[in-house]
Amino acid sequence: MSDEERLADQVLDIFVYAPIGLALEARELIPKLADRGRGQVALTRLAGKVAGQQGQGEARKLLDQAIEVVSTVLSGEAGDPPIHDEEILDLTGDDELPIADYDDMTAPELLPFLTPLSGDDLATVLRYEQTHRSRATVINRIRQLQG
Repeated sequence: MSDEERLADQVLDIFVYAPIGLALEARELIPKLADRGRGQVALTRLAGKVAGQQGQGEARKLLDQAIEVVSTVLSGEAGDPPIHDEEILDLTGDDELPIADYDDMTAPELLPFLTPLSGDDLATVLRYEQTHRSRATVINRIRQLQG
């Protein structure tokens, strides 16, 4: 069979025989295809709903943190003023801090690292935070942990 004959057979298959076969099988095929499509849509909706709920939970956490910071600042409970120069603990690099890369972290990133720290380490981080960035969220969390 030559290439031209194979090409002619493929064209006949696509444009003549396949549509005839589809027409004959449509009564059985279409309900199966529709069911499969419905199942796929339901699965996609479920995945979207789960992703939306997860994103909503994360957004709620961030909003709660922001509300806490704003309410702390507005209520005037932002904590003690920064330590005076004579009280500053000489911490010049991350090596002295109990948390690696401390200065590169945001307040929400730092919070989980505070929980396992000892009382002395918490005091060190508190002094450092007060003399450098003075973030109310970090300072308040340390005070909560110090009890």
